Amino acid sequence: MSPRPRHRSFPFSGDARLTDLCEAWCHSQTAIERLQRALDAEPFSRHLACVVISGSLSRMECHAASDLDLLIVLDDRGAAVSEETAATLFNEVWRRIDAEGLGAARPKSGGVFSQCVSWRALTDPAVRGIVNEDVTTYGQRMQLLLDAQPVLHDRSFDELQTELLNWYLETRVSQLFDEPGPFGWLCQDVQRYWRSIWSRAYWLHEDDADKSMEVNIKLRSSRAAIVAAFLHAIEAAQHSGGDATDVVAALQGQLTVTPLERLTSGLSTKEASSLLMSYQTVWCFLSGGDSAACPLPHEIRTALRNLARCLPDSVRD
Repeated sequence: MSPRPRHRSFPFSGDARLTDLCEAWCHSQTAIERLQRALDAEPFSRHLACVVISGSLSRMECHAASDLDLLIVLDDRGAAVSEETAATLFNEVWRRIDAEGLGAARPKSGGVFSQCVSWRALTDPAVRGIVNEDVTTYGQRMQLLLDAQPVLHDRSFDELQTELLNWYLETRVSQLFDEPGPFGWLCQDVQRYWRSIWSRAYWLHEDDADKSMEVNIKLRSSRAAIVAAFLHAIEAAQHSGGDATDVVAALQGQLTVTPLERLTSGLSTKEASSLLMSYQTVWCFLSGGDSAACPLPHEIRTALRNLARCLPDSVRD
């Protein structure tokens, strides 16, 4: 596996035009160091499996106004953890963050980051293929695979991610129909997630034009890149050869690389440069607080079209 992004320098330093994304990478490293310092101050209770970042900080793209998307995972494999204990642990994590002065707002109630993650619920075999499972658990599972980087208890996170990928293995139907590998169901579930958030984006914040604009730009840039990069990683892992264990290891190894690194790895220098420059254009627009501009500026429309051309049909159509 590659070192996690927080331990590496900006991977596109060869292109001097990517100064904004380079600064975001460095800013993210500093933010993660401060976050780890806050969380490492003293041991947590035995119920904590790991703490994981998601969103722009995980992708090394955060800026001063970025949210802190945090997944606090419970180790409830051996025995259930009470709601009271989980709430206490959740509050303790955020108390330490507040004390460090990171300036991060606590998550709004009702979302995937607003409560602890149950390891047991994520890997429950009884909910395989159940499309109406608890939506929070489903969203947390997607985040932990598509867009996540541990900041506390890395080994526990690796163990959880391995278990999640094994949970998604399916060979009975895939072999019957000569599908390319054991992750056919995972591909379908990821695309179900993508279609769900795309559909939701049309109506999310319908009474707030500025916020709606921001959500829909993010959908067509960073969110699309996350999903596309994960689907690329599945395809590469399934073509790597070996048995199911090898395919799981190959896919998990790719998940230590950021979505932009995965998306550009198979592109020509010119194609990669075009994708990265378009991505940076949109990133600057959003991070500068200009996403309320209406109508959408021509350069942003052009950048989004360029990004779409680099994405697989299953994501952009």
